[in-house]
Amino acid sequence: MPFFFTLRILPMNNAIKKIRADLNEQLFEIETLDNGLDKLNKLLAAIDKAIAEINTIVEDIQFDDQQEEISFFKYQKPELLARRIEEVMRYNLTVNAPIGTAESRIKYFEDELKARRSFFRMNNYHYQYYKNGLTDMDQLYFVRSAGPLTIPVAEFSEIENEVSTPMSYLFAKFMAYENIQYFILEQIALIRFPESQVKNVGQSSELKWTGDSVNIVELAYGIWLTGQLNNGNASLNQIVRWLETTLQISIGIIQRRFNEIERRKRLSPTKFIDQMKSAIMQKIDSGNL
Repeated sequence: MPFFFTLRILPMNNAIKKIRADLNEQLFEIETLDNGLDKLNKLLAAIDKAIAEINTIVEDIQFDDQQEEISFFKYQKPELLARRIEEVMRYNLTVNAPIGTAESRIKYFEDELKARRSFFRMNNYHYQYYKNGLTDMDQLYFVRSAGPLTIPVAEFSEIENEVSTPMSYLFAKFMAYENIQYFILEQIALIRFPESQVKNVGQSSELKWTGDSVNIVELAYGIWLTGQLNNGNASLNQIVRWLETTLQISIGIIQRRFNEIERRKRLSPTKFIDQMKSAIMQKIDSGNL
């Protein structure tokens, strides 16, 4: 049975989940390649293919309801676009970095950091909407049939006009720019403290993370915030990439995944860590050590 036909007979969410899961596996394999233009092209080709497949699904299958449409254009589509934006920025930041003194390289990255923060200031109204997880304007922002926006966005991607909304692309840039700030801070830290670089573990590890990927995010933040690696000098991005490589899992955009933790209202934000604590205490109380 042809691939696209198989996807079309699946419920929309299941079809999209399959494409995203396949993409994560491809990206994980590509990430093991040496950095360079060939790696970037392979990453972009895989992302573009997934976006095209998802666009086809969205065009051919109607959303079950408006909330499903909002969820897709507010979270799922921006995440894919953000990964593409981030990969291009990461490559350009790396190849354009000056060869010179540590001070000149640090200044280069600090200027790039200022440029990203300027973008947030230019789009402050919509950024606050994104950052605070607001929903009251979702029917205008993330439904394709909605009318013109009351407050125009500063940027708009014509390419995504047919199977997206202007705010989807802007949210994607918010996600990418937030994540790239961590990358820039990591580069500055590596220049200032070159001994703090975390070396990747080989891909031959027999251990593979099979739990919920959001639990890894809890673990990564816990390690980072308590300074457990390299005397507290390891950056969040370094820790995340180390965990991804060692445990053979793709976490995705770290800030976006942390937002999932922040939105836990009825459950504990540290659900996984609480479960670990409870399991350890039960083991201690049982006396079977």
